[in-house]
Amino acid sequence: DPVAISDAPVSLIQTPLPLTLPISTAQADASIPALDLWEQHMITFGKQHCAALSSGTRSSEQQLAATYYDAQLVFFQIADYTKDYGTWLPCAEAARSAYRDSYVVPNDGSVPGYWIFSHGLTQDYLRTGDDQSRDAELSVVQNAAYSRTTTLATETVGFELSRETAYALMGFLNSETLGASRNPRFNLLVDHALGHIDQWFVSKSAGYIKSFMVGLTAEALISVYDETEDPRIIPALTTALDGLWESNWVPESGAFKYMNVANAQGDTTPAPDLNLLIAPAYAWLYYQTGNLVYRDRADQIFVGGVTQAYLQNPKQFNQNYRWSFDYIRFRQLAPLTKK
Repeated sequence: DPVAISDAPVSLIQTPLPLTLPISTAQADASIPALDLWEQHMITFGKQHCAALSSGTRSSEQQLAATYYDAQLVFFQIADYTKDYGTWLPCAEAARSAYRDSYVVPNDGSVPGYWIFSHGLTQDYLRTGDDQSRDAELSVVQNAAYSRTTTLATETVGFELSRETAYALMGFLNSETLGASRNPRFNLLVDHALGHIDQWFVSKSAGYIKSFMVGLTAEALISVYDETEDPRIIPALTTALDGLWESNWVPESGAFKYMNVANAQGDTTPAPDLNLLIAPAYAWLYYQTGNLVYRDRADQIFVGGVTQAYLQNPKQFNQNYRWSFDYIRFRQLAPLTKK
């Protein structure tokens, strides 16, 4: 369980490094559908969740739950997008306190694999120089479930741990950003992530396909591609995104089924709350290939998520704004290949 500590957080500087290619409201492509509503929801619900996180009236468990899906990263990205650092950096600071100071540090990074949120910690160190954030990120990667080096090679082979594999991979890359050497399990987990795509869409040996887990795997493999240009990744993601569209997209609902089959893990109900964990992957494939099919699918997914997602809870808000900034970034870039 999280344990609160009393150390005052280090103040965030006001001129942070951009997360990726800078984007702003003024720069955003007018052709991006539902952009205005995405921005409105970002501000309205972002302020609501920031106020609750900063209130000091909730339990440590409630505070931690409000950071699920990396609230610190979310608030950093909102700050960069709006350029309103005075409003949003204190929100990232509150998220840091709840996740890093009250959870990661007391547990020496030994957290479940689905609680590996390394992006916010990495960004905090790059922006503030706070060694506690660097050390916390490194401890998570070293000690979290399915990330630690003592993990058996067979444990992450199965598609059931695709999320944990994806988070571990992104944690490895963030550790490199902080100066660590490449993790000895990096190549193994890349192979496993590609293997999960095979289980879902090629051999079809997976018992079910959870749409958002395909999105998380895509996010991780895109991050790997940015570093390695592994030639297997674009074909694999093409297979994955074509297969996911065919098996799980429900056009009349503007959303993916939560799962392709109903069982103890879930059902086939469309889940627009999770659309924006998936849309950036299609936009990235459009950027890589120039194939308008992927641009149009990305846009449909984005619109469905923006117009239908339930954002009153911090978990769903963080899910929607964790990666959707990259959907906008990829949509603004000229495709590398014209088709």
